[in-house]
Amino acid sequence: MKEHLYNYFSGNISDADKEILFSRMEEDEVLRQEFAALQNATAASEMMEKKGDDRMALAGLQSLKKTVLKRKTRRISYQVMKYAAIVLLLIGTWFFSQERTLDNFRKEYTWVEAPNGQRVFITLADGTSVWLNPSTRLKVPNVFDKNQRNVELEGEGFFKVAKNPNAPFTVKTRQYNVKVLGTEFNVFAYPDSNEFETELVSGSVYVYDKNLAQNGIYMKPNEKVWSVNGRLQKTSSHYNQQQLQEQGLYNMGDRPFGEVLKRLELWYGIHFTVKRPDVLKEVYSGKFRQSDNVIHILQAIQDVGKFQFRTISDKEIEIY
Repeated sequence: MKEHLYNYFSGNISDADKEILFSRMEEDEVLRQEFAALQNATAASEMMEKKGDDRMALAGLQSLKKTVLKRKTRRISYQVMKYAAIVLLLIGTWFFSQERTLDNFRKEYTWVEAPNGQRVFITLADGTSVWLNPSTRLKVPNVFDKNQRNVELEGEGFFKVAKNPNAPFTVKTRQYNVKVLGTEFNVFAYPDSNEFETELVSGSVYVYDKNLAQNGIYMKPNEKVWSVNGRLQKTSSHYNQQQLQEQGLYNMGDRPFGEVLKRLELWYGIHFTVKRPDVLKEVYSGKFRQSDNVIHILQAIQDVGKFQFRTISDKEIEIY
């Protein structure tokens, strides 16, 4: 439009260009203001000699050039800022979406299950290894939080936790939690049993009621914590089930027959009907292979025991 303005005030503009100029001024406030300023300057110089007209028009044109340049600069700056804002928005949106994706993924979890009569070994994403005993479920987040590592246990599991001082590892059960940084321990907490038990092999752990975190118990190696009438107790203990993890051999360890039957019920999903309660107090020692059939296990114990048994159904065995 600078040529059109120059030609208009110098009297050399065509009708077509004049129409274009006035049409553009209807849309451009700055151009209208420049036109008015030049028009006023022209009116004031009508008493001057004709030869000054070109100089005046040229001065107006130079002023117009400066204005146009400023407007272009502002437009360029605006465009740069606009696209920079778009880029920042896209980057921010990408990071936000990534974080949202991770947050959503952290909220998702996987249940790992050991079926009746079978054990399962898994290695978690942080390097922690876990042996799950029969009829056990472990809830594991798909992505561990950077500040904490929480899993939920329903059953019995032996944990060898990878050390990470910035992210404590917590095994949550129905009633009690076991919190560690890096250690080896066993947790017994079947949902169908009122018993809770933790035995520590190495390192240290803190065991507490999930509703009373401040009233927990710190454990050292070769100690056991268990629940008695809703209260935690601690005693010295030597964990003797390493062969269960390594070879699948369960050590009865001079346990009363009643405790062995409870363990078999939980592991194999079987119910024992006992007709002679006195046999439950008999103490047996020895080992049996966890993967063996329940009938074979009972037969092995029966060889040195004082009881008989018979199968009532797939889910019930009578002891007499």
